[in-house]
Amino acid sequence: MLVRLTYASRASHEVSAELIREILDSSQRNNPRKGLTGILCCNADIFLQALEGPRAEVNALYNRLADDSRHKELTILDYAEISMRRYSNWSMGWAGAKQANRELFLKYSASDRFDPFNMSAEQITGLLLELSETVSAIKSPVLS
Repeated sequence: MLVRLTYASRASHEVSAELIREILDSSQRNNPRKGLTGILCCNADIFLQALEGPRAEVNALYNRLADDSRHKELTILDYAEISMRRYSNWSMGWAGAKQANRELFLKYSASDRFDPFNMSAEQITGLLLELSETVSAIKSPVLS
């Protein structure tokens, strides 16, 4: 059974491009053998991630993330059984929450600021899908 888990969290410390690159490298190295795919979006202090794969593997990864001191306030925004993946080509894609995306943020939320904590699951799904269509999975992170 496949599931998709979407969560948001706040960074415990300053987020650097180097840290994002480390997270992406680790995900892209480890996720394929576990059957995991997904997308990561981050701005200066908020992470938004959608994980897809076998339920046991997604749950195990989320539990590891909950113990990761690099972030806090992990909040599950959506968790559902799925019939197919949305991010099947990405072991972990990267979509930076840059200022250039302000119109997209405004399209899916009440403001032009990236704040998934104040968005519905449906709004987050739309935002991530549009971001995934416009970015490359291997693009180097650039934080705003």
